Amino acid sequence: MTTSQSGSNSWQGVLPAPSFQRAGDFIFVSSVFPLDESGNVVRAQSVSPYVGESDIGAQTRACLEKLRTVLAEAGTTLDRVVKAEVYLIEAEDFYEFKLVWQEYFPNNPPARTTAVVGHDQHIIRGARLNVQAVALAANSSYTPQTVNAADAPNPMAAEHAPQAVKGGPFVFLSGVSATDYNTGLAVSKQPGFPIYGSDPEMQARYAFTNMGKVLEAAGSGLDQGIKSQLYEPDLLNFHQIDAVWGEYMQPPPNRASMGMRELLVPGTVFLANFTFLAPDAQHQKHETRAGIRWHPVDVRRVNFTPGIMVQDWLFMAGQVPIDDFGKTEVRNGLPQPTGDIPQIAEAAIRRTPPGLPHHFSDIEVQTEFTMELLQDQLEGNGFALGDVVDARIYLVDAPHDFRGFSRAWRRIYDPMGYWPAMSIIPSQEADGSSGIMFPGPLIEIDLIAKKGG
Repeated sequence: MTTSQSGSNSWQGVLPAPSFQRAGDFIFVSSVFPLDESGNVVRAQSVSPYVGESDIGAQTRACLEKLRTVLAEAGTTLDRVVKAEVYLIEAEDFYEFKLVWQEYFPNNPPARTTAVVGHDQHIIRGARLNVQAVALAANSSYTPQTVNAADAPNPMAAEHAPQAVKGGPFVFLSGVSATDYNTGLAVSKQPGFPIYGSDPEMQARYAFTNMGKVLEAAGSGLDQGIKSQLYEPDLLNFHQIDAVWGEYMQPPPNRASMGMRELLVPGTVFLANFTFLAPDAQHQKHETRAGIRWHPVDVRRVNFTPGIMVQDWLFMAGQVPIDDFGKTEVRNGLPQPTGDIPQIAEAAIRRTPPGLPHHFSDIEVQTEFTMELLQDQLEGNGFALGDVVDARIYLVDAPHDFRGFSRAWRRIYDPMGYWPAMSIIPSQEADGSSGIMFPGPLIEIDLIAKKGG
């Protein structure tokens, strides 16, 4: 059963979403921004920017106090948070952020993924971060369980986050990348031998090998992935990472592959955000192809699964506003597209009339069409829009497009009187170009649903 609330104490009036949404044993918290009770961005109360608490420290404190309030309204507490995600505007803020994080989570902190979206990319001007979280409900029989694999790199000292936290049947990992948390980047090509080896491939093998050790300690395995996001400053590295991904994780989890301006560890080419299943008699992973118009493995030979069912949960891959990559035919024993994929993709992206660029809104057209595709998938699996409990919204130009996105989202959800929790995540590569896998889309939407909304 899902419930929502947007009480006066926690609702920030920013997102077309409640402050939280409950789904069974879990509380999904929408993006929290560093705003005071008047809606103003929090600033450090210091006589100088070089004295006392920093802006990132003050804003982190504001976000975590707001998170505490939201969780209290949901009937739970900070110590039941199993996973958090933090999106900073610059990597240099991380240490000051971590000091405050340690105050609020002194013991057994949640798993956490931290990435950098770039200056002026948040929808609140002046915000240096936003925070989102998943927590266990207070009346859940599950308790957070810190996972520790002694033979894998441990981020606790460097990041004040564990390798993973288990909450009931789900295993939430801290951000996965090729670091040992002691020296920084753990593997790379040898200096003086630029032709030998591949940094993306080497880093992926290192990261996924160690991830397998953590999952084994959690009672899971690399074949039990149910939800993932892959963040890269340079999407040209995607193909090599995806090839290793497919070797290690079969069947693969669903995925959104997005650009990020920067990662915390210099030299790392990706950061992966994962949820895995620890299967038991009641919880088993099943792929579903119902309701989709094309399958990524068949058409693009990439390694992710569009839909995964676990009991009454549906985990869905990120969707962009394109309905068809073209028909396929079997050649050399493999399905291959019959046309040129870039041309097909370019033609299939939903847009307003090109001759009337100022009369309509591309972001609204793309939002509504992306949700049409996702609704097909939901209904094909026996779900409805009212069963969506958590929505990740990746925007290529969040400051410019959020207003239009919000209008389109409200047209979809306002008549229902129900809204899923929501995270707004800016997505651009290091050079400021689009963070989506090919040119044209302005948005990618990534959903989780649970029957009973």
